[in-house]
Amino acid sequence: MTWSIRSRLTVWYSFVMVVVLVTGAIAVAIVQERLAYERLDGELDRLMLTLEGVMRTEFGEGLDLIGAADEASIEVVAPDRTLLLLRPNGEVLEVWGRPLEDMWQPSLTDRSLGTVTAGTARLRALSRPVTYQGHQYVAGVMAPLDGIEAEHRELLAALTAGVVIALVVAGVGGWIVARQSLRPLTDLAAQAALITERDPSGRLQTPHADELGRLARAFNAVLDRLATALHSQRQFMADASHELRTPVSVVRTTAQVTLSQPARPEHEYRESIAIVEEQSGRLKHLVDAMFLLSRAEAQGIPLVREPLYIDDLVAESARALQVLANERHVTIRTRGDAEVMFSGDTTLLKRMVGNLLDNAIRHAQPGGMVTATVSHDSTHIGIRITDDGEGIAPGNQARVFERFVRFDNRSQGAGLGLPIALWVAEAHGGTLALESTGPSGTCFAVTLPAS
Repeated sequence: MTWSIRSRLTVWYSFVMVVVLVTGAIAVAIVQERLAYERLDGELDRLMLTLEGVMRTEFGEGLDLIGAADEASIEVVAPDRTLLLLRPNGEVLEVWGRPLEDMWQPSLTDRSLGTVTAGTARLRALSRPVTYQGHQYVAGVMAPLDGIEAEHRELLAALTAGVVIALVVAGVGGWIVARQSLRPLTDLAAQAALITERDPSGRLQTPHADELGRLARAFNAVLDRLATALHSQRQFMADASHELRTPVSVVRTTAQVTLSQPARPEHEYRESIAIVEEQSGRLKHLVDAMFLLSRAEAQGIPLVREPLYIDDLVAESARALQVLANERHVTIRTRGDAEVMFSGDTTLLKRMVGNLLDNAIRHAQPGGMVTATVSHDSTHIGIRITDDGEGIAPGNQARVFERFVRFDNRSQGAGLGLPIALWVAEAHGGTLALESTGPSGTCFAVTLPAS
């Protein structure tokens, strides 16, 4: 069975109270008993001194041991106490005061103080041998422990009752305090239950500025991030659906038109198949890019780092895109530092540089130039991709790294090249930024940490 926080707090609070109260009660009982015994022992000590003083007085008047004992039994009166005088050999001279059920034999040679039993009675007894002017005897005084034990029992009963009452009060009070303290949590849970994926705009409201207030603010921050992620996911799905719809629609329409006639010339079939091949290639490129971004967000793409030269990688990427550049009559120029060593994922870095070069080629002026520059120092490696196009409008510059964003009709891609390049740079501990843009061209700058 799982206990609620309220029950656990109440049990813990009650347990602590019981431990404290029981410990205090035991300490009080022990101290009370010790003080009672000390008080009684002091009284027996004084009574013993009185008895010895009377015996010395009687000896001074010339009485012998028996006479002095007789006189002392008359003169020393102690209600509810038992006094006795014995010879050194144990012979009893006098016993008076409170009667004993059984005779108590004190120590005849040493002083003794302790608790003894005479029949069913428990007594506190003090005895010691005395020698005075040639007279030797043993004196003893005793007091019953009935009063102390009764007082102790009453105290224990009172303490027990007090502990039980305190436990009940603590349990009830702890339950009430826990309920009042945890009620805001119940309210927060009820508010959280109303927040759904259909309406993620709800937030937790609490008037408290304590730990619960901080919890609500932290939870609201989590909800903000989740809402942002949910919105991004929905936008991604909507944009992806929109991008996929066009090539799928073209393929389907081409197939329907081609099949609308029983037979067609060979060149028409070839033309239809060419259209299908072109659109399926576009679909494949789009699906691959979407799959890469999805895995990147789920951190499902481990980096396979290996030593490489950044300048060689940029040159290879430029050669791979030379065909596209030739179609647009664009010249690709690579320059900068040589033998720039770096440790990274070759495939992903090639894709980053390739996406940036592809973007620059598509936006460069026909017959223009794209420049890839590599630089490095002791801490950073830089890759700058520059084109001589018309630049990006000021209103669009903040959106260049958003997915499925295309600002003109010259870009035939899906608008995922720059987001993928940004992720690759960040995955390697670097950055990708729009360094400059204007009528004379645009420059994207990659900064990587030097190995």
